[in-house]
Amino acid sequence: MKRKSLIAGILAVFAVCAWAQVVTEAEKVGEDDAALKAFKARVQAANPDLEVVGVEAVVEKRAVLAPRPPPAAQPKVAIFVKNQTTVKALDEEVDGIRDRITADLAGAGMIVLDAQELASSFDRFKVTTAEERAGLIDGAFRGGSPLRLAQMVGCDYIMLVSITSASMLNVIQGTTTFNLNMTVKVLEAVEGSTVFGSNWPGKHPVPNQMVTKGNELPFFSHMIDQWCQKTGPEMAAKAPTWRRAAVDPAQMIEFEVSTTIDEFIGGLENGVLGAPETLKDVLGELRRLIGGVTVELDGFAVGSSPGKFMTTPGMHQLRISRQWMKPWQQAVVIQPGAKFRVALELSDEGLARFRNLEGFRSLVAVNYAEAATRKDIKINFDTAGWRDVGNRGAGNDVILQNNNLQR
Repeated sequence: MKRKSLIAGILAVFAVCAWAQVVTEAEKVGEDDAALKAFKARVQAANPDLEVVGVEAVVEKRAVLAPRPPPAAQPKVAIFVKNQTTVKALDEEVDGIRDRITADLAGAGMIVLDAQELASSFDRFKVTTAEERAGLIDGAFRGGSPLRLAQMVGCDYIMLVSITSASMLNVIQGTTTFNLNMTVKVLEAVEGSTVFGSNWPGKHPVPNQMVTKGNELPFFSHMIDQWCQKTGPEMAAKAPTWRRAAVDPAQMIEFEVSTTIDEFIGGLENGVLGAPETLKDVLGELRRLIGGVTVELDGFAVGSSPGKFMTTPGMHQLRISRQWMKPWQQAVVIQPGAKFRVALELSDEGLARFRNLEGFRSLVAVNYAEAATRKDIKINFDTAGWRDVGNRGAGNDVILQNNNLQR
């Protein structure tokens, strides 16, 4: 029987780096150890003129320790179910389909956003108009931007479930066959690529005597049950293999935004007396400050115009806004080097305030001159080409007459 004496417990615990430790333990091996006896025999055989009077060995064991990685965040999925058939009664099945798929995915460790939370997310996404919100889900089913939809609801995956067709066919031998087609598509929220897809054509033959006019729904419901029993567990089993694409900084692209207001202020810069190159940064700061144009991308303010911004290529929602002007917003496709020049118009409040665009420009010019003066920059504007405004009033109303800028 082997006898091993522990000559030392833990000899050392030391850090190899900031995230790992090595634990070593030394142990003396007794002479009756088979490996040690074999070693003694080999040495003796190699040295016949000498006698091996003793052998010993110390075995060092090493274990590397590191902190456990933090548990991966549970992915979030938003499920949209739509009845695309002419059988309006199937609208009643939509909520049930969603609930059953939700239960399967929740069991697979995913967080499914509930319907109320989705509705709240749509309401909070101020970039879209009421008309866009009303048609957004349709747009998603028709191939709209899953990236935009995911940003609106704050999720990692978008699942689109459709009842695409429902019909019944009378055939010979007294049988009616019900046909139902279901599709499901799951898209990840970074690149919009499909991570899961399924098409299910179902058939359910029923004796004619069981079918009467108006009682078709139970048979279609039975087929939906069959689809849920098959597809729900299938999606849950494959959900851990879904991979949300990481945003690679190398995939980010630059684009530019400018507006007619920026161009107007750029023209005012010609009135800066003897503007040397050293004023370039200051003038750029004034242009953004006085212009006051906010740039939003997919519902988030990313800076002011004029400016250069970074994003992923593809479809985005771009919104440009400024006080007294009508907000401009469109779904745009952003490619490397894209430049957007936006013509802004006075809003109803702006028209009531200034009557016309020249009145608004007068205010901008006055504000620019005042801001430049505070930075010890002298301004001499040439207003010969401007139309008279004649908008006399109280407070801060701007007056431009006889080529003189007043306030």
